[in-house]
Amino acid sequence: MKIGQSAGKSWEYIVGVYLGDGCVTHQWTERRQKRTCFRLNTIDQDFADAVKAALRQHTDMAICNSVHPVSKSSKPNHTLWCGDPALCDRLVIETNAKDKLPDWIWTCDHDARLAFIAGLMDSEGYVCVNGTRTYMGFKSTDLWFDDFVRVLNMAGIRIGKIGVEQPRKPGYRTPRRFTIKLASWVASGAYFNIQRKQRRVEAWTASQLTSETNTRDAA
Repeated sequence: MKIGQSAGKSWEYIVGVYLGDGCVTHQWTERRQKRTCFRLNTIDQDFADAVKAALRQHTDMAICNSVHPVSKSSKPNHTLWCGDPALCDRLVIETNAKDKLPDWIWTCDHDARLAFIAGLMDSEGYVCVNGTRTYMGFKSTDLWFDDFVRVLNMAGIRIGKIGVEQPRKPGYRTPRRFTIKLASWVASGAYFNIQRKQRRVEAWTASQLTSETNTRDAA
């Protein structure tokens, strides 16, 4: 797991996750006190484990995890939460409550940028296999969509044409999407902590190496 190899980049990963599938909510305790809480819901246990490991680098408070079945998936849902108000406040302030990317993303080093990208791509990215074709992409309705494209370019990751979809309902934000050129993703050193996505990238990479070897042998 990449995040475990570089505890110094754990915050960048957490911010990426927060901008994606994570959220900061308010919960009521048994004593009717309002508590600020970071929360993540996912069907991928390794995703929950990666986020928990990253959070552990930044808080001494309890990080709780519950598991329960969901109707839309054969996998159970993992709900992760942490009620550290300082951590939650920092997430909200750095991103203006998920309305922008953090300022440090423009000046951080390459490894930090990749950790941030991993957090967002674990959340909102996809890797699909259709026959012999593997393709990767990202879809979002967030205001920072164009800035994320800039971050990918800064990391050496190239994208395809940006597409626009119809909003799910009137008044909803317009979803936009793009594909990612797999060769540039691999060359940049980018990665997923969700292994079902990472394995598809690694299988594609292995197939490219096999194809190149066969081509050289045929020549």
